[in-house]
Amino acid sequence: MGLWNVLEDAIVGGTIGWIVWVVFTTLRRYLIAKTKARLQEKILERITSSDALATLAANDSGRHFLESITVEESLPPAPSTRILFGIQAGLVLFFFGIAILTLHRHIYDPVGGFIIVGTGGIGLGLGFLFASAASIFVSRKLGLINSESRG
Repeated sequence: MGLWNVLEDAIVGGTIGWIVWVVFTTLRRYLIAKTKARLQEKILERITSSDALATLAANDSGRHFLESITVEESLPPAPSTRILFGIQAGLVLFFFGIAILTLHRHIYDPVGGFIIVGTGGIGLGLGFLFASAASIFVSRKLGLINSESRG
């Protein structure tokens, strides 16, 4: 059994494990949200007047409850956060590609899969790095990030 077969088995097993994890995590979150919504609905049914609502909002636990039932709009991530992710992904993919090409030099690969995967990894890594550099340039020109700030 060759290294490529072992690698394929590991990738398939990891993918199946990841899919099972995502399905069960999503199902668990759905059930928790559904139970929480039922409980909140029962509590809100007991509020029959604006005075009852004002009384509920007057204490800390009531205010916390009312804040927990609001629907929050998620803000887009800061440009620096997205740029940092691009740099991280670029470096990881770039070095992954180099590692695969180094592995190709030491393992017989008649199909050339290591060359394809390694070159693709390097290309994607460089693409992420160049996109991050372009994002830094454009974000500074638009004033989204300040070149003097270090935070």
